[in-house]
Amino acid sequence: MNAYSVCEVLPDAELRGIVQQIKARKPSVRATDSSVDKLAASCSLQLLQLRSNLPAISSDVSIFSVFQSYLGSVTVVQQEFANTARSARADVAWSALAYQAFTGPAAHVVQEWLYASLVCVLHITTMWPSLAQTALGDVCAELAVPRSEYTSEGLPSHAMYKRVCGNDEQARQLLNSFEQSCKQLMDLNVLNYAKHSVLQAVDRIIDDQVQASASQWETQCLERMQTATRFIARLLDARLGSSQWTEPLEQYADNALHTRFSLQREHELFGIIVDYPDSAAAIADLRTCVERHHSMHAVATGLRKAVQQRLLHPGATTSDILAQYISCIRCLRLLDPSSTMLEIVARPIRTYLRSRDDTVACIIHDMVSEESELFEDLANGSIRIDAEGKAYDEDCSLDWTPLPIEAKSVHGTVLRRDADVLALLVSIYDTQSVFVQEFESHVANQLLAHDGFDAAREIRQVEMMKLRFGSAALERCEVMLKDVADSKRVCQSVRDPVYSALVVSRQFWEPSPADSFTVPPRMHALRDQFTRVFEALRPARSLEWRDSQSRIELQVEINGRTIDVSARPSQVSVLFAFQSTPQLSVCELAQSMECSEEFALSCVKFWQSLGVVRESASRVFTTVEDHTGDELVDNGSDTDNDASDTEDSPAPASRTDALHMHFNFIVGMLTNFGPLPLDRIHSMLAMFIPGDQTSIDELRAFLAQMVREDRLDMAGSTYKLK
Repeated sequence: MNAYSVCEVLPDAELRGIVQQIKARKPSVRATDSSVDKLAASCSLQLLQLRSNLPAISSDVSIFSVFQSYLGSVTVVQQEFANTARSARADVAWSALAYQAFTGPAAHVVQEWLYASLVCVLHITTMWPSLAQTALGDVCAELAVPRSEYTSEGLPSHAMYKRVCGNDEQARQLLNSFEQSCKQLMDLNVLNYAKHSVLQAVDRIIDDQVQASASQWETQCLERMQTATRFIARLLDARLGSSQWTEPLEQYADNALHTRFSLQREHELFGIIVDYPDSAAAIADLRTCVERHHSMHAVATGLRKAVQQRLLHPGATTSDILAQYISCIRCLRLLDPSSTMLEIVARPIRTYLRSRDDTVACIIHDMVSEESELFEDLANGSIRIDAEGKAYDEDCSLDWTPLPIEAKSVHGTVLRRDADVLALLVSIYDTQSVFVQEFESHVANQLLAHDGFDAAREIRQVEMMKLRFGSAALERCEVMLKDVADSKRVCQSVRDPVYSALVVSRQFWEPSPADSFTVPPRMHALRDQFTRVFEALRPARSLEWRDSQSRIELQVEINGRTIDVSARPSQVSVLFAFQSTPQLSVCELAQSMECSEEFALSCVKFWQSLGVVRESASRVFTTVEDHTGDELVDNGSDTDNDASDTEDSPAPASRTDALHMHFNFIVGMLTNFGPLPLDRIHSMLAMFIPGDQTSIDELRAFLAQMVREDRLDMAGSTYKLK
């Protein structure tokens, strides 16, 4: 029966009575709404008073008692309000009161409490996994209990663990308190107003995890942090109902973790590359983040800026730049197999290396050094380099993947995507001829430095280089090796155990300067004997002797002691000159050797450094055997007997002092220009210090002393700073 049927059945008098009753009840409804407003105002004042009484909170153990006290007081106000006012208007009023109760200073308290609780829960899952499994079984069943990084003493919350959950009983009480507080928050229906505090607490947990993973490049950290983050998100979903939010908390936390961890690894990428291969795990984590956020170009641009600021400057040596470039190639190919990032980062490195004079020499030195990483690439000859310096793989498979969109603006990605490290280094220059020429010079120097005719190492190096550059490019090296083998047969035909010679083809070896002096008759007779045998074996060829590369092993007896010396023919000629007279001036010595006085002075200085002669007057030298031992200055008694050059012979004391004064200039040169060869250092000293009379032999001996004292380092034929 509806209202119309009631009106038809009831008489008019009864209907009028019902209407009066309804009108009489309207004032009582308005009075009820007014009482709700008054009660809401009273509760609002109570909540404001509670909120104003909140102390200034820091991340300390006191946050637990402060939050529980505040939450209990708000619960009392809510129960009082709910018992008194029960209507739709009361529900709206309580929503306004709840917003007031959990914003402002109270929001900070909620954030601090939730952060501290989550930190301790993670700590408990690490220290007492069975206890966590019992208390949080519904969450742990969905996701493995994470191993936490919060036990590290480096984090500010470490002291909190010991005070709040130092044993299993305290841990159990904390878990129960956490469960009870979460239930109270759910009953108060305030989660929508505390959402910002919850997200901030989760962000702080993520920040702590990312901070704890800083500089930990030896192990992968991302998966472990993801497990802990998912555990937290699912715990809050189960205890606070955050799964009802528009964006799921687990998705928000996962995105925040990847974003912040990616930014940290991007900032550390330069150091990660320096430590490679020990940092390969960090590269794997960063690759996951880059693929997730498609941030390839941003990462490459940031790394390029760091490389330009921290690596490409005069203070970095060429060998260090090359080592960093090689590590960069290997790391960025792990990050991006398409080599697009590598092309973005490597462009300024390649341009800077082209501007350095010793780049080719350093690359060749690393290629032939068996301790170098490049030696493995050289031994692997599957990748060939054509005449234009471009690399191609003879065994390359037909598998093909498209380049990323970032590669469209990067020139050379396709050409160098499949090239190995050595091929990329060679492609720094437009042609491979510069490397072939440097390698020819290296082989020649090595063959000339040998005491005998053993060229097995050089033969192996040439064969490996032929796999890279082809046989035609290394024809000169083949001729050099053939000259060594032919010289060995010629020396065997001479049958003179005292004298041996390396006969080289003038057109295929680097030109050697001819020393203008006259050799002693005894040495001349030995040379004539060798020349006659050679011309008998090779009638169409003639010999021209080059003394600058020759060495003579001899023993010098003086004052009852014997010195084993390795000297040049010009230096030995000085001893022959002193056999006829114990004292000679530089002018007389030059006339005897038929050379310039400067050349004669440099030769006699060698014997002065060994204590064989001494300077009795200005530019006058006397053999020391005619004087007592007290008058001698023995500068050479500790000379290395196996020395093959004057670099192992100490310089005179006065010259050594002068060279020590020049050492600052040498350090400045090596700092600004990188590794330098001996002749370059000598010429620059002459330019910076006008009137300096340091000979190249004295400088060689001084630099050798600096290397022995571990103040300089020698790489091949160049000197560099330690």
